[in-house]
Amino acid sequence: MQTKNGLNIAQEKLWLRSYGVVRIWGLALSILFLPSCSLGPSISVVRDEPIERLLREEAERILAVTEDATNTSRYQISLSEFPRADILGMSIGRRRIYINYKLGSRALNSRRHLWLLRQTLAHEIAHEIARHADYRHINFNRSSNGSAMTSGDVGLPWYVIFQPYSLEKELQADLDGMKYWEKLQWNCTIWVRILADFERQNYAGDSSHPTETRLKQASGACRSD
Repeated sequence: MQTKNGLNIAQEKLWLRSYGVVRIWGLALSILFLPSCSLGPSISVVRDEPIERLLREEAERILAVTEDATNTSRYQISLSEFPRADILGMSIGRRRIYINYKLGSRALNSRRHLWLLRQTLAHEIAHEIARHADYRHINFNRSSNGSAMTSGDVGLPWYVIFQPYSLEKELQADLDGMKYWEKLQWNCTIWVRILADFERQNYAGDSSHPTETRLKQASGACRSD
């Protein structure tokens, strides 16, 4: 779904979703669990100081209103050019988050993309604070859901298998992210509008990120504020 023009929410059918990577499997002498990506194949990182500065500033702003504010300096938020263009962001635990490079680059000059970046950061930070990647809270399967993203989608070898966060955890991350927005006095209708735009572009999401369900929840939460 990547196009040469990159992310253009208004004109292209490029609707992105954020994924939470809970764990990866790796191959050594046999298949085993790897506790973090630092012990296995690495996700490629793009270095771009202006965008990285923007990520730091926006993440610090969000973290300042969370219960993890004292650990802001421990967050590692990196840029990555995911081969799969509809991945906005990815939380892997231990306060490590990856953000789509194209989204970050557009957010520098586009207010619309800046709000999308803020939504993505709030969502992924919520995953981290809720410790959704903590293996003690996860039940593992030996096979990946066919609709889930693959190792190739994020630029990793074929033998790395992902288990995405459950729908329940994704919806929780949305609600928690919206609470951070409320504390920052950011208009919740912007969050709702982003999801409504997904729906207008016929972007249905997948089993972990169903646009219709996310939009319904966000609309209800926004009305109750």
